[in-house]
Amino acid sequence: MHKEPLAFLDNDLPAQFAKGLASLESSSAPNAKDELEDVRQAVGVVRVIIEGDGGGERWVAVQNGTMTVTEAKPELAVRGVFAFSAEAAKGALDLLAESGRLDDPKAAMGLSRVASKRAEKILTNQKIEFHVIVTDLPDGMDDVTVRCGIGVAEPPAKPQFTAAIGYDDLEDMREGDLTPQQVIGRLKLTGDASRAMALGMTLFAPPKKK
Repeated sequence: MHKEPLAFLDNDLPAQFAKGLASLESSSAPNAKDELEDVRQAVGVVRVIIEGDGGGERWVAVQNGTMTVTEAKPELAVRGVFAFSAEAAKGALDLLAESGRLDDPKAAMGLSRVASKRAEKILTNQKIEFHVIVTDLPDGMDDVTVRCGIGVAEPPAKPQFTAAIGYDDLEDMREGDLTPQQVIGRLKLTGDASRAMALGMTLFAPPKKK
């Protein structure tokens, strides 16, 4: 695993996505086939900006069930943007390496599910600009701020709202001890987040059976 942010994006992220897709393909879970089709139909690109020493910019694209990472923007619909410091990214990658999480097939499968045609339909024509602050990080790390935009390519300097969440709550969600809806309920919000929260609850609701 690469511990430099850009190298991780270029190499490890697409490899993990492919690994997760392969796990979905071989899964015997009742909803695996529908989830696989949802991922394969997803099309779009997300801009990732890593600020500071060792940082840079990448475009993470998904199309036809394949993830590619490039320095130049592909001719695909922009789904969003995430900007954060290189220092925070390096700290997160150190924690990830220590945890051995990338060796868990469930982690790769979870990554692949981020690409979702269903989510694209829900978020079509939505423009939401916000900051997420992750607090109470281990090893005395400073709080991390991620500037996020949905339906835009530029990270917001002045967000519509700010959402603070504890690191342990995120870990509990990853482990399955908290549902995404429960995590949403634990967010400490500043500003008007009503539309975003309504969309979030819709996104995390179980899809309707065909």
